[in-house]
Amino acid sequence: MFFKNFKYIIRLFFNHMLIENIAITIVKKNIKHMYLRILPPDGEVKLSAPLSASDEDIIRFVKSKKEWILKKQKYILENDIKAPHKYDNGEKHCLWGREYTLQLISNRNVKHAFLKDNTIYLPIPKRSTIEKRKKVLDEFYRKELKAAIPQVLDKCTKIVGRKPKSINVRKMKNWGNCKQDGRITLNLNLAKKDMECLEYVMIHELCHLIEFNHGKNFKKLMDEFCPKWKEIKKRLNE
Repeated sequence: MFFKNFKYIIRLFFNHMLIENIAITIVKKNIKHMYLRILPPDGEVKLSAPLSASDEDIIRFVKSKKEWILKKQKYILENDIKAPHKYDNGEKHCLWGREYTLQLISNRNVKHAFLKDNTIYLPIPKRSTIEKRKKVLDEFYRKELKAAIPQVLDKCTKIVGRKPKSINVRKMKNWGNCKQDGRITLNLNLAKKDMECLEYVMIHELCHLIEFNHGKNFKKLMDEFCPKWKEIKKRLNE
């Protein structure tokens, strides 16, 4: 009797259906409306549905969203969209254009992530969550990027002939930003790219100290100071 009830509970809250030749994972929750998610890297379809939703309701809803589902799946597969990181053991994370394996460690004496051989060791904070582990790894990237900036800045200022007022590091939508007063901000995630990408972004922002736009004169400067900038930009945005 218990086994039958258990099977019913599993069927009620977690189920798989094939609708219009689309495999759907259904999770029933205490919600009012249905929600669809198309997940990378393989376009898995997950549907959250109210506890009261019948199979007929679910089928009707999925059919109405079929075109949208297929479009999303195609985009994910064609663009090789990666699944969001969970910061678990064995995940691959990039540093300066190379992949390293993540290894979680629980050591009260270790406060910061560190690199050894082909592994990034990530200390687990108390009550570890994805966000907390991500924060520790972001600080590792911040430290790496800040350590790399002086040498790259020295090289690029000699090329462009301009020096910034200051350079800051933070998470941002663009790879870099330059204010008219000479302050440059670099994206924290540049530490994941190869060093040539960092040099390109640095030259790009230093050129804004000469030409504060992206017009013809700016592009001429980039052609002069970083001849491969279009190729590097494409690689950076992949």
